[in-house]
Amino acid sequence: MIVQLIHNPASGTHHELRLGMLAQAFEACGAQVITGTTTIDNRMKLAKHSDLICVSGGDGTLRLVIAAMQKSGTKTPLCIFPAGTVNLIAREIGYASEPEQFASQVMRGYLAGAQARLTEPVVTSNHGPFVACLSAGPDGVAVANHSPPLKRKIGRAAYAWSFAKLFFNWPQHEFTLDVAATDGSKTGLTCGAFYVAKGRYFAGPWALTPKAGLGEDHFHLITLSRANRGNFIRFMLSLARGRDPKTLPYAQSFRARSVSIDHDPLSSNGLFFQQDGDSVPQPPSEIKMTDYVAEYCLPLDE
Repeated sequence: MIVQLIHNPASGTHHELRLGMLAQAFEACGAQVITGTTTIDNRMKLAKHSDLICVSGGDGTLRLVIAAMQKSGTKTPLCIFPAGTVNLIAREIGYASEPEQFASQVMRGYLAGAQARLTEPVVTSNHGPFVACLSAGPDGVAVANHSPPLKRKIGRAAYAWSFAKLFFNWPQHEFTLDVAATDGSKTGLTCGAFYVAKGRYFAGPWALTPKAGLGEDHFHLITLSRANRGNFIRFMLSLARGRDPKTLPYAQSFRARSVSIDHDPLSSNGLFFQQDGDSVPQPPSEIKMTDYVAEYCLPLDE
């Protein structure tokens, strides 16, 4: 069995020793390991004859790998070793964070075949696929303005610090959305912030909506008609308490297949958008489900 182990050497959480331990763990389970790295232009080399692709990193690294797989039409099963700053997909699937346990569980899952696979329809924006979440508004500004050196020191807390600084100069944006829902209806609306959830988690252990989860052929859209300081704090508190944000009077929730986006022309760049914890260079004009399906190999205990 051939396992291609892909990592992001530019990631602030990249650790050569830990990567080596993961490779040794797979080899101890009888696998042959070949390595690869991500590239921003998605021209990474995917092994043609690998049986399993293991992504060592967070959601951003996983996003780059899936983009390359989609571009090349690769259908090889995936697994994610949670080695990034934010590991939302790995958290939802339940992958172990210790190399030996991870490799052992994944190998059992692979050998179990279809009964231990999760098929995940992929959602994309103009900037390529994303795996967990996309948002536009104050938190997108916080992601764009975070300090990478601070992130290397304190991890995801760097985003919280960047967000705290926004209270001195609170951003205001306006987005016009055309939503195509799963029931065939179409809705036009204006909002100050919006969130797209493909997986269950957002920014850690919180859920944007209790109904979101991997494996669905749609995504969940949450909009905030007004995203001032007070409303945004109430929104974040509802997430922290595990409540459905659609109960807030200024929030709406949709199950959608596509969304067209128009933004405030005073905003000339995309620094108020984030995909899987990374800012995007230009505002996307559309988010939609694709025909491409990723297949995750589930971990199994003895």
